[in-house]
Amino acid sequence: MALNRPVICVFQTGLSLINIGLLKIWQKICIGIAIACAGLVILGLWSRAKLRESLYPIAPPMPAVVSETMPEILSRLETILKTNAPQVLDSLQPGLSAAAISRLEQQHHVQLPEDIRAIYEWHDGARQNASSAGYDFIPIHRFVPLEEALEDNAARGKSGGSLWQSLAAQFIVGYQDTWFCLFFDDERNGYWFDPKRKPAEGAVFYNFMEDGSYIFFPSAKNLMAGIAECYEQGIFRVKPGSSPPQLDEDIDRSTKVWEEFGASNQQ
Repeated sequence: MALNRPVICVFQTGLSLINIGLLKIWQKICIGIAIACAGLVILGLWSRAKLRESLYPIAPPMPAVVSETMPEILSRLETILKTNAPQVLDSLQPGLSAAAISRLEQQHHVQLPEDIRAIYEWHDGARQNASSAGYDFIPIHRFVPLEEALEDNAARGKSGGSLWQSLAAQFIVGYQDTWFCLFFDDERNGYWFDPKRKPAEGAVFYNFMEDGSYIFFPSAKNLMAGIAECYEQGIFRVKPGSSPPQLDEDIDRSTKVWEEFGASNQQ
């Protein structure tokens, strides 16, 4: 039996109202999902910022920048090494020309401050195959050649693995992507420079990853002056009778030197 037109109209109107109701429900669900996703993103960014702040803090108040120029400090350090640790000096490579440093800066899209450039113009790190105390420029830490340091920095910014692994790595240690290493111990601990930080924030620093400790220096000059002081006072020294020669360190005295030239985040 055919339905009357009024009945059909009522039926169609009911279907339309149901469809509209369902559409509104789906709209509310979609809006709710969007709000939840936005909240998760904001929470993730906040958590990442807090994690970064705890793992890579801004420097505490630091001592004044030393008055000597970097060339003066390096010249003094060279003289001290000739007398107190000639094996260390013998293992260092010749310095780079200003043009060579500029080429590396262009290649790796980084601009080094003059004090950092001066270090590599003095000596371009230690030889990779050195087998004496000279392999370590300071105890346990090798002076990394500039090109190697920049290539290591570039490699750290290209983490392998799956997308989730890459995202996890960025979340946890992504703050290190801008660091490049001056002196390195092969365990990811060392003396670093971060070109993205201002000097007052602690652009030059030592980091010991195992306990999250830092020593921040207001300038690379303070770091190199501290190293010169340690060699001059015999705090860094070649162990007598060691074969091949090995570097030794008086930790208590070197700690006092770093307190003079820098500032720890664990004071």
